[in-house]
Amino acid sequence: MLAVAVAPSAARPAPHAAAAASNGTWTEYHRDDGHTGNDPTLGTASSVSTGWTSATLDGEVYAEPLIYNGVVYTATLQNTVYALRQSDGTELWHRNVGPPQTGGWQCGNINPTGILGTPVIDVAANRIYVAAEITGTTPAYHLFGLDLANLGTIVLNTTIAPTGFDWTIQQERGALALANGFVYVPFGGRIGDCGSYNGWVVAVPTSGAPPPNPYKTADSGSGLWSAGGVVVDDATGNVFGATGNGVTGGCLTIGQNDAVVRLSPTLALQDYFMPFDWQNNWCNNDQDLGSAAPLLINPNLLFQAGKRGGGFLLNPNSLGGVDGQLFPTPKPATYAQADVCFGNTNDATFASFAYAAPYVYVECDGQGLVALSVNTSTSSFSVCDATCAAPDWSAGGATTFGPPIVAGGAVWVANDGGGLYAFNASTGAQIFHSAGFGINRFVTPAEAGGQVFVPSHRVIRSFNMNLAWTRVGGVITSGPDASSWGAARTDVFERGSEGGLWDATWNGASWAWTFLGGVINADPGAVSWGPNRIDVFVRGIDNALWHRSSDGVTWAPWEKLGGVITSGPDAVSTGVGLLDVFVRGTEGGIWRVSWNGTTWSWTFVGGVITSDPGAVASGSNRIDVFVRGTEGGLWDATWNGAAWSWTFLGGVLASGPDAASCTAGHVDVFLLGTDMGLWHRGFTGSTWGPWQFIGGQWSSDPGAVCPTGTTNVSVFEQGVDYAIWTGPAAGS
Repeated sequence: MLAVAVAPSAARPAPHAAAAASNGTWTEYHRDDGHTGNDPTLGTASSVSTGWTSATLDGEVYAEPLIYNGVVYTATLQNTVYALRQSDGTELWHRNVGPPQTGGWQCGNINPTGILGTPVIDVAANRIYVAAEITGTTPAYHLFGLDLANLGTIVLNTTIAPTGFDWTIQQERGALALANGFVYVPFGGRIGDCGSYNGWVVAVPTSGAPPPNPYKTADSGSGLWSAGGVVVDDATGNVFGATGNGVTGGCLTIGQNDAVVRLSPTLALQDYFMPFDWQNNWCNNDQDLGSAAPLLINPNLLFQAGKRGGGFLLNPNSLGGVDGQLFPTPKPATYAQADVCFGNTNDATFASFAYAAPYVYVECDGQGLVALSVNTSTSSFSVCDATCAAPDWSAGGATTFGPPIVAGGAVWVANDGGGLYAFNASTGAQIFHSAGFGINRFVTPAEAGGQVFVPSHRVIRSFNMNLAWTRVGGVITSGPDASSWGAARTDVFERGSEGGLWDATWNGASWAWTFLGGVINADPGAVSWGPNRIDVFVRGIDNALWHRSSDGVTWAPWEKLGGVITSGPDAVSTGVGLLDVFVRGTEGGIWRVSWNGTTWSWTFVGGVITSDPGAVASGSNRIDVFVRGTEGGLWDATWNGAAWSWTFLGGVLASGPDAASCTAGHVDVFLLGTDMGLWHRGFTGSTWGPWQFIGGQWSSDPGAVCPTGTTNVSVFEQGVDYAIWTGPAAGS
């Protein structure tokens, strides 16, 4: 027998305060190219706890944090990018891109002016791009690309100095966007509106080539200055921005002032929208439409509002020029403003919005948070006038919040001095308020894996969601296992009180139960190799391996595969028609039972294990089999398509493990600790993250599956009431 070398017994990992796992992604401002600020992958946050606070950084932070591969990235006004471990805030590395500018501008209120706008992460190139103002003989803005795999080594440095651009009167506050092989960098004026500045968008090639001709507004004073920056329509690659900040001489002609502009991928002006009353009510009195960035609800609907307090729904494919909105009062009807902030028409809203159907969430300066109910089929929303009546809701009273985001069924906003708030996304009921802390103007939180991150001057503060579990029901006498062949199809298998096999099926809306018969004496294992196909494996009362399959309509009869097994089985598929089942044999080692489309075969993998195996395939040549070793810790037996290797992952287990994969090469493993709570570790394709405590009190081995086409693991457990419970966990 081939035995696995056993490491000394490892202590159970100490619980973190966080109930969320170190995973999830937030790689750009407000999470996606449309800047919806919405993470739809999580369950409902049942409670929130305070997490870590980073060590003091070298400068103030205005930019939204970004999260990728278990790392939180943040940038300071000292031109330093920090990489912090997501689980505990420990600094992994930092990189300074050059000395920030500390003077020489004609006006402004930010000093130094280093990295002010939110960076963007290029997942394909494994880079983070930042726009920084650098001092020197000729001060200038630069776009830097930092290699995330090499401690932030600078691999791109492009000077941004188009003809006619004057750094002394222009400022880069807006979030960067990444698309079409470019990083889009927006510019507006500095506070004080000095000089004859314009709005600019510069497209910097990620290849290192010189930037092509930029977009420059036709009129002076038409800055793209909001913290939300520009958004990108993924369907067309077109870029959208909002302008504003009227100055003397800039409100005389129709020239993309107080406008939403649509630009081609190479920044040619294609179309624009301006309010009917743009000159008198938006421009002349400095009530910028572009005080906030556009929000792309979908490829056919865009939301915009600004300091004047009016909101608009636009067709991004036909912005319509002056008075060209879909809502309110599309021409030829007489224009009337649709209020978004209790009828306030002076400095009403800033920076950006968030969207989670049916609401657009708007921060209203001095008037809290407003949720506008949007009807996408009629392209309309319920106005928030002086009464702001239902179906809209408001929260926060007279508080001034930064821009909102949505995650875990809650809207998250921060206040300078008041800290972080969370409101129920459907009703506005307050569900969390942290201890007070300060933030800079226009600061917005970020979220990943159920953790919320807020820049608080020179530190990053984290907060942890405890995500709610849902009771599926039933009375079960084994651990559950699950398979999925579609985003709206999950099958959970378990032993019932009579000893037979049951299938609890989720169709995207409700659960149904099917009795599959038999008499089984261990946890079942299940897998799907494609649409309408399910294979389930059990240990029979004769201790042999048994199998049933379904074509989505009919279950085939039981099939005996033989052997003498001493555990429940688990199964994976590396392709259509391919199955691998893993069991413990009488000698205590792992056996692999494989179906090649024609015949079954048995091979001995090895080891000495003390639990049911939990297996997952994260690619055609990657299988991970997780087991408890003789010392009680977690082991991973990995198949690379040619050979097995073993990795000790530590801990002390009170159950067998189970695993799921949402992304090729990425793995999430779940198990019970000696506290009978659920624990997790995630593999990002290159490294294992730390242990994360998910919580609860459970009674069996867990079951886990990532429904096809999603990035959210569904975890199943037997509760202390013997029912099936399910909870979410974002995939690594």
